[in-house]
Amino acid sequence: MSTAFEEVCPVADLPNNSRRCVLIPGSWRSVLLVHHRNVIYCMDQACYHHGGPLAAGDIEDMGGILSIRCPWHNYKISLEKGEGLYMGLEVGNMTTPVLKSKGVRQRTHPVKVENGMILVHDSSLDGGDSIASDAYAFETKGIPDLETKKDPDEIKLHSRML
Repeated sequence: MSTAFEEVCPVADLPNNSRRCVLIPGSWRSVLLVHHRNVIYCMDQACYHHGGPLAAGDIEDMGGILSIRCPWHNYKISLEKGEGLYMGLEVGNMTTPVLKSKGVRQRTHPVKVENGMILVHDSSLDGGDSIASDAYAFETKGIPDLETKKDPDEIKLHSRML
């Protein structure tokens, strides 16, 4: 089990309400950093479903769980845990949808900030079972160049209160 954190970018390059794709230097894993509400999240940048560019997805509040919506097929993924989320019906209550989880589908990675730098630990190095997003973890094609977006307000942020 590896506990190494690696520098991926200066925190100044990721202002609040922004996101950025980076490579983890030691493993060359392609990840997405999301800085939202003063918390920095990190997950594999390509959606577990078909490798869609999560950096281009909307941030949504799904019943108190912050999630990102894949722009290709609208899959919703918890930023904190990487769970696939959806609205489903319960037996006995077929009229009001409730938030449900498909389980962890998107690999997330621990983040810390030290001396003005964002550090990420590649959680795949800890062993354990493979996660669906691992299939796309080293693909860098199709990553949007978000560095051209200088205004954090250009990133779409949505709230879906359920």
